[in-house]
Amino acid sequence: MKAGQLTGPRRYEIIETDEPKIQNGQVMVKVEKLSICGSDIRPFSRVYPEEVYPMPTGRPIHEVAGVIEDSMVLGFNPGERVIVFPYDQGGFRERITVTPECLVRLPRTGSLDTWILCQPMGTVLYAVSRMGDVIDKNVIILGQGAIGLSFTKFLSGMNCRELIVVDMEDNRLELGKNLGATIAINPKTDDVESILLEVTQGIGPDIVVEAAGEHETVQQSVRLAKKFGTVIWMGMTHDEFFPIDFEQVRNKDLTMIGTSSARAGTMPRYVTKVVHMVNQGRLDPGFLLTHKMDSSEIQKALEIYETRKDGMIKVVLDM
Repeated sequence: MKAGQLTGPRRYEIIETDEPKIQNGQVMVKVEKLSICGSDIRPFSRVYPEEVYPMPTGRPIHEVAGVIEDSMVLGFNPGERVIVFPYDQGGFRERITVTPECLVRLPRTGSLDTWILCQPMGTVLYAVSRMGDVIDKNVIILGQGAIGLSFTKFLSGMNCRELIVVDMEDNRLELGKNLGATIAINPKTDDVESILLEVTQGIGPDIVVEAAGEHETVQQSVRLAKKFGTVIWMGMTHDEFFPIDFEQVRNKDLTMIGTSSARAGTMPRYVTKVVHMVNQGRLDPGFLLTHKMDSSEIQKALEIYETRKDGMIKVVLDM
């Protein structure tokens, strides 16, 4: 069967590999849709020692939706549509065998192009759940990619005083405004800190969400937060080791929250919540989808995602 493999720096290839064999307690899923996450770009862009390549088959792609083809688990039946969490085995493969806790059921109607987007939105919903009360608070979101825009979508209905978004791409800022942001700032043309001090009467925002995954914005999140404020770190940087102004963290008595629903073991639960909201008509993740491509174009898709070309926010690939 077809599968993907990172064979060198910025080189992703489609290879042939063995079909998986289903075992008792497992479900076999025929993959129909894949999507690229910002965290996939980290191993794609990094240059690792030569002996690291080729990397394990299927990785780092992990946003997957498909149809159950075979089941040895009571309650999961062939023909059902599911979101799959492939975890250790990677998602870019035509068929995947997983245990039930790695699945979220999907309704029989609606496009899988939309349903697969519930996965990244679920990770954001988990982070939002850790914020606490945001009513009448000033909230700023650094970054308006797929993750940042998902924050904007959820928070826009939660009665913040000001919902401020920051990004270096005007099209992303415009989308953030359309989703409910009250103020949009482009640091290429505007002084972020001066605007924030004016908007918050010199105090600073109550909550800072870092959703860009850049060293500069992680460091900036600490500077921007007000005294006794909260900082949510969601973005994944390409290099995790870099300086932070700990004196400000301490002197301002900040609450620092780093979130990862996958590592917390909560991803299926929060993705299920998002699926429920979409099924009820209360949420439409379609605003994230900007590109549809074939899985054979995975190299091109990763390059476009990496460089933010053509207004890309989220791409869904047909397997």
